[in-house]
Amino acid sequence: MPSIAPDLTIPALRALNAKGFKLSGLRDARRLAAGSRIEGPTSILSTVAPGAYLDIGAFCNLSGGSINNLRAGRYCSIASGVVIGPHEHPTNWLTTSRIAYYPQVNDWDDLLPEAAAAQVHAKKRPFSSSCPLTTLGPDVWIGQGAFLKAGVTVGAGAIVGARATVLRDVPPYAIVVGTPGRVLRLRFPEAVVERLLRSEWWRYSIYDLFEAPFDDIERALDVIEARIAEGAVQAYAGPVAGPAELADPEAALDAAFIRAAS
Repeated sequence: MPSIAPDLTIPALRALNAKGFKLSGLRDARRLAAGSRIEGPTSILSTVAPGAYLDIGAFCNLSGGSINNLRAGRYCSIASGVVIGPHEHPTNWLTTSRIAYYPQVNDWDDLLPEAAAAQVHAKKRPFSSSCPLTTLGPDVWIGQGAFLKAGVTVGAGAIVGARATVLRDVPPYAIVVGTPGRVLRLRFPEAVVERLLRSEWWRYSIYDLFEAPFDDIERALDVIEARIAEGAVQAYAGPVAGPAELADPEAALDAAFIRAAS
C-alpha cells in the first residue's frame, strides 16, 4: 500500500496549494488506503486518521475536526470540531477494546516477544464493522461540532446542524438538528429538490454557472437547466491525486502527476 509522507514539508504543501490542493490535514495521516483519490481544487484541513480511505470531490472545504474513511461529493463543507466516522467497538465480544481485533494498537504488540506477537496476529479475528465508509453527497454542509457515526450516508444538499448527532442516513436536502439527529425540514419544497437532483449541477464548475442568480433558487435552476440543455457548459473534470502521488508530492508535481479525472 502506498504511504504518504508523515511530514509533508512546507515547500511541498505550498506547491500542492498552488495546484489547488490545500492538504495540511494529511500531515499526520502517515498513509492513505489504496484507491484513495482527491479531486482538486479541494481543501482538507480536517485531521485525517492514519490509513483512512478518502474519496473527496472538487471544491470541498473540509475545515476542521477529524475524519476517517470518507467519500464526499463535490462542494461539501465541514466546520470545526466535526467528528466523522470514528472507529466502532465490538459490543458483543469479550472486550470492547480495539486490541481484540487490532493488536497493533499503540504499537503494544511490539512489546511481545517476536514469536508471541506472530501467534497473536495469526489468531486475531476481523471486526468488519470497525470503520465502515461514511458518505456525503455533493453540497453537504456539516455544522460546527457535529458527530456522524461511521457508515451513515448524508444525501445531496443536506445540512447537519451544529452539535447534531447523526446515527442514521439523512435524506437529500434535509436539515438535521439535535441529539439524536432528526429532520427538521427540507431546505426547499419537494418540487425544487427534485429539480436540483435532476440537474446534478455539481457535475459542473460553479465558475461556469455564475450567470445564474444563486440567491433565487428557482430562477437559478432555470438558468442552469437552460445552459445544460444548450450545451453551454461542460462537465468539470478536475485534477486528481492519489496516495502514490502524495507519497512524494514534490517529485510528483515535477512529473506533472496531477491528471484529469477520467
